[in-house]
Amino acid sequence: MFSVRFHLARGPHYRHWQVKDLKDKDVQIEYFDPLRYQLFLTDCELVCNERTAQQVYSRGVKDVCGWIKCGDVCPRDPDLHGYTNIDYLPCIKFNPIVDPNWRIEGRPEENWNGRKVDEIVTAGHRCYLYSESFVHGV
Repeated sequence: MFSVRFHLARGPHYRHWQVKDLKDKDVQIEYFDPLRYQLFLTDCELVCNERTAQQVYSRGVKDVCGWIKCGDVCPRDPDLHGYTNIDYLPCIKFNPIVDPNWRIEGRPEENWNGRKVDEIVTAGHRCYLYSESFVHGV
């Protein structure tokens, strides 16, 4: 089980994908440059600490409140494996300064907090539903 989020703290890994192993706390946190890697996440849940997200939204002060919990993370270098086309995939958005909930771009009325999906792929700084067949939810 892994936690994946966009790392926004200043430093060498600023604006990189942060991957934590939730089962083994002794494993080093990994960071992936979004301009160099695509991440493929399976058995995913869109996690939101709603209380903290609401505080971030109200105050405009950044804090960690959303991430993707997943069963597996597979980083791929597009130079070696080719780039997965995301042109027609739904974009998943989470920016609690703008909106305290997970959303699908173009579907603002739907709250995706806690939703479980089979697969997510990253492209640059964004996440996309690679498979919109839900494990749980809609």
